[in-house]
Amino acid sequence: MVFLLALFEIARVLLRALLVVLSYHFLRAAWTGLREEDPKLPEAPDPWPSVCVQLPLKNEYYVAERVIRHAAQLRYPGGRLSIQVLDDSDDRTTARVARVVEELRAQGVEITHLHRERPTGYKAGALQAGLGETDADIIAIFDADCMPAEDFLLRTVPFFRDARVGCVQVRWSFLNRQRSLLTRVQAMVLDGLFAIDQFARAASRLPMQFNGTNGLWRTETIRASGGWRGEILAEDADLSFRAHLSGWRLVHLRQYAVPTELPEDMASFRTQQHRWSLGSAQLLRSLGWRILRSDLPARSKLMMFMHMGRHAIDPLILMASLTSPFTTLYGLPFLVDYTVPVNTALFGLVGVGCFFFYGAALRYVGAPLSNVLLIPLIIPLAIGLSLAYTLAWFEGLVRLGGPFIRTPKAGSRAESDGPRYRSRKPLLALAEVVLGSGHLYFTAEALLEGLYTEAAFFAMLGGSFLWVGLGTLSSRGVGRGEPTAEEAG
Repeated sequence: MVFLLALFEIARVLLRALLVVLSYHFLRAAWTGLREEDPKLPEAPDPWPSVCVQLPLKNEYYVAERVIRHAAQLRYPGGRLSIQVLDDSDDRTTARVARVVEELRAQGVEITHLHRERPTGYKAGALQAGLGETDADIIAIFDADCMPAEDFLLRTVPFFRDARVGCVQVRWSFLNRQRSLLTRVQAMVLDGLFAIDQFARAASRLPMQFNGTNGLWRTETIRASGGWRGEILAEDADLSFRAHLSGWRLVHLRQYAVPTELPEDMASFRTQQHRWSLGSAQLLRSLGWRILRSDLPARSKLMMFMHMGRHAIDPLILMASLTSPFTTLYGLPFLVDYTVPVNTALFGLVGVGCFFFYGAALRYVGAPLSNVLLIPLIIPLAIGLSLAYTLAWFEGLVRLGGPFIRTPKAGSRAESDGPRYRSRKPLLALAEVVLGSGHLYFTAEALLEGLYTEAAFFAMLGGSFLWVGLGTLSSRGVGRGEPTAEEAG
């Protein structure tokens, strides 16, 4: 019994310590993001390197044509640009892609349609297969929902004049930012990542990652770092960290942004988050020992482990959510009483860190000031997803690989005759509803006992789990075809 109590107490202390570290990271990154200047565009290279634009996609009926046409409009010195459509689709997307590619090829665009009948390795496999079909110096990658501007290459390729630069990542902006409360919160979280966090890392010469799209790689870097690996679902971070270990530098450009789309319902969003959490744990399992043994500076190693282990806090959040009603109301034993004032102060510290971090991001991207009012919703969303994050995290630690379940995008419209894409609604959502309902019961119990601060906390926990659980169960997917049409995956 004493041993279990000690383990419980260690977990409670570790959670509080990680929250302090997270708050410090937010404050430091916000300060760096506000203080440092954006990188200046180098002089144009002479000659310009050859570029291959890769467009990996699978079953993206509503957005595939749009990204292909945007890629075809990219301006670049003549004869130095080619396009690969890496199509792993098994629905009507392939026919739509083939039609557009033939049309553009007839107009003189150097574009190829690579359709794998039996794809392996998911997105990483498609990118690696395309790499074997080109001898271009630079690879630019755009997911199906992206809309790069015509001058994208002219504003990014010059950074490769520095022979140490292996990758250039550009900030994302969001076409459907205002679609719903969920998309507004998602956009704010990613604004923090692109406008502050990754910029601060790059400015401090610390490891950052390519984010899977809206970026460019030196072909030599990809090959020298071992190529794309399909057994890690976070294939973008995997290649980024292996490039760091091989001595390459990654550049982050927040002053440019490529419009993309966010998942519009909770089922799609949690599918994306499950993949990212699982992939980060797989990355820790795969590269952790290699990073420890490397000759990288200690600060760089620490940042890489913080990145790979960022979801390690979620099991602790889940534990606190599950046990706090019982320690408060029903006498579950614990060793140290941290008191309401101390816990409230800790919660306040996290809130201050979030306001500075995300407030700085909103200021940089020029979002309406009213969006600051949404910052408090980031914490409930993270709590509500803690069960899903925890299961994905432990799954990634025990096994590599697994299905790459994509998140469907709607484009500017969902055609009535198009396929219906729906992210799966896991049974886990029912557990989240049960957890949320249970915490509302604990809220009532705390109110009856006059524990008003604790009641507010339990109510927040209940709302968090209900938001994610009910949001998942009510998700409708993309498209207006038959309800029995293909599910995403």
